[in-house]
Amino acid sequence: MTVGLIVAIAVTGVVIGIAIGAVGIGGVLLVPFLTLTLGIDVKHAIAAALLSYVPSCVVAVVLYARRGSIPWREAAFLCMAALPTAWLGAHAAQQAPAGLLEAAIGVLLLAGGIYALLPPRDVAIARRMLAPATLLGLGGGTGFVSALTGAGGAFVLLPVLLLLDTPVLAAIGLGQAIALPIAGLASIANIAAGIMDVGLAAGLAVTLTLGIAIGTPIAHALPQRLLRRLLGSAVLLAGGAMLVRTAARL
Repeated sequence: MTVGLIVAIAVTGVVIGIAIGAVGIGGVLLVPFLTLTLGIDVKHAIAAALLSYVPSCVVAVVLYARRGSIPWREAAFLCMAALPTAWLGAHAAQQAPAGLLEAAIGVLLLAGGIYALLPPRDVAIARRMLAPATLLGLGGGTGFVSALTGAGGAFVLLPVLLLLDTPVLAAIGLGQAIALPIAGLASIANIAAGIMDVGLAAGLAVTLTLGIAIGTPIAHALPQRLLRRLLGSAVLLAGGAMLVRTAARL
């Protein structure tokens, strides 16, 4: 890698980390950046992204927990359900055609970008207790989709939690919590399959962690409407680029 490329990776990691810490989603942009900008094979990009989430998620969970923004009852059910499905999702990603994975990521990006641009729901301050069956279903689905596409667990889980009237900070905190076991278990499967670039993952992990440390106080201090719009626009552009490139290869 050239010095310029290393700097670009570092800056991107910090920016995406700030987005993750501030609005709960942003990690989904990491795989498109690695594939579209660096030309890394999508399977290796997914593997590196997932491993880079592990230390950054630890930091995010600690920061959100210290501010009382993680409801641990819900987190326990979500994480328990995500463990087996994350393993299945990682193995499915190893077997799936690269073009199919890129198309799935592109569609996921478009959906997430549209969601981020929608006006945020006004949720009551009182926290709604979700049923265990609901949490187990959400955790299982999030684990599979996140491990399959390399998207952060929060990106998949956060929109659903907000639709279920979970307060914003609690929803972001739960998204950070579930991302940790998903990334850890999927990374074990990817390392065993020999598709892990540990050096790239380590570099991304450092910059993501720095960005999350910057972004988390923003989430607890500033209105998020503008941040959501900026992030939604970036996600839409990345999704469109991913789908266009996939279509061009057909």
